This record gives sequence, C-alpha cells and structure tokens, in this order.
Amino acid sequence: MQVTHTPAGDRWRARLTLPNGEFSPRVQDLACEQQFWSARMKKGAPAPDPYADTVFSALTAQLGDLPISSVLEIGPGWGNYTFPLVRSFPYVTAVDISPDNLRYLSAHSRVLGNPIHPLCGAWESVTVPPHDLVFGYNCLYRLIEPELFLQKMTQSAKLLCVLGMNRPPELPWLPSLEAAGISIHATRQGCEELLTVAKELGLRASLISVPNRRIYRYDSEDALLRRAEGFLNEPVSRDKLRSILLPFHARSTDGSLICEYPFTSQLLVWEPPHLSSATAE
Repeated sequence: MQVTHTPAGDRWRARLTLPNGEFSPRVQDLACEQQFWSARMKKGAPAPDPYADTVFSALTAQLGDLPISSVLEIGPGWGNYTFPLVRSFPYVTAVDISPDNLRYLSAHSRVLGNPIHPLCGAWESVTVPPHDLVFGYNCLYRLIEPELFLQKMTQSAKLLCVLGMNRPPELPWLPSLEAAGISIHATRQGCEELLTVAKELGLRASLISVPNRRIYRYDSEDALLRRAEGFLNEPVSRDKLRSILLPFHARSTDGSLICEYPFTSQLLVWEPPHLSSATAE
C-alpha cells in the first residue's frame, strides 16, 4: 500500500523520537519488541485491567444495531479486549507481532469455546480479509506511520473502524517530572492527534471521550522508583524522585503504595468510505 504522509503524521513521528532524534529500539526493531513480549509472558500474563471494562462498554455503545459477526483486533497484548470480544462475537481475528501473545490468547479463548484466529505480524504488513469491525486499543506506542495504519484499517473494515488510546499522560506524575527539569520519554500523543491525521486523509472520523479511572499499586517504594526510572532519559537521584512521586500515592496498611488516577479513554470512530458516502446521500 502506498503511504500518504500528512502534516499531522509528520508531527506524530517527531513526537515519537527520543531526545537524540532517533526512535527507540522497540519502535524500530520488530525482534526487540518480540523479545520484550516473550520475556513479559514468561512472567505470566497479568489480570485484565479493570479500566478496560469501561472502554469495552463504550465500544459496544458505538456499535449500536450494526450486524457485527466478524471482528479483527489489532495488537491484543494479553487480552484486555480479546476475551470480551470472543464472548460477544462469533469470529475474532487477532493480529499481533508476538507469537507468545497469540499462543496465550489462542489457548485461553479456546477454553471459552470460541478460539481466536491468530495472525502473527505487524499490522502494516500482514494480509487480512475484510471484517465487519476493525478495532484496536492502546496498540500505537510504536506507531511510525499513522497514515498507513488508518488507511489499512479503513480498507479492512466492512462496517466500522474503532481505534482507541488512553489520553496522555499515561501516569499522573510524569508532568511533574518534566516540571522539575527531568528529561523523560513517554507517550505524548493520542486520539486527538490521530483525528487530525484521519481528517487530512479524508476520513469522516469522530472522537469519543470516556471518563475512566485506574488504580496503580506498588509493593514498595523501590518498585515505584524502578517504574519511574524506566521513563528517564538521564540519571536522577532517588531522593529527588521520591520527593516528586510520593505525594501522588497513599500508603496502604500493608506498606504498598496506591495511586488512583482519573483519566480519559478516547475512541476514534469512523465508517469505511463506501458507507460514509451512502450515509451522506
């Protein structure tokens, strides 16, 4: 597929780069990303994120009375949405670059009586048949070509495309690190930027914002500090980090640290052009 670059897409790419102007290894190296997920799955897949229930409810509200029988999910990870999808729709294809993820999803969806149809590869390069609904959520952290991503979703959907992200910042204390003069790498773009890309591509997309909340729990201060250190572009003393992070957390009776974070989930929703044109007429 020929890629159509847009001004909004260029801004997206610029914000994805590290301070040295390059992309991170996980962004540009498929093998590196596959190794990350392989190591993650060896530790065991985490329990589904409770905030995903709110997102899934918002998704089903957008479907309305559409006769959805086939769903293609992009970047399912460990199945926050895959398992609700296989409970709700008879045919679900999951596209993921990680064979480890797909093995896990295949095994657990089979237990539910509706095994997924796994497809291993990057969304931009795999060959897929059309599905009624094409959906992905929080699968864009390594996206270099948003134009290609959206165009391929549009071509692969019979009835509807829905693409979602948590509105940045992904953690409430990240802006405070930057305000303290600390250089970090973190997600800086979301569905609002993708909406501009979609409009520049001529897609009639709409943006749905959904209030949501998430609870982060860390067993110890050390676990919290290690999480924060994963976002740093430079060494920072733990005392300085501690002074910034701890005010965002309450200490539980068992010594763990808890941060309740209200945020916004966003869905970008659009119909493929043949339906949009028919609706306009």
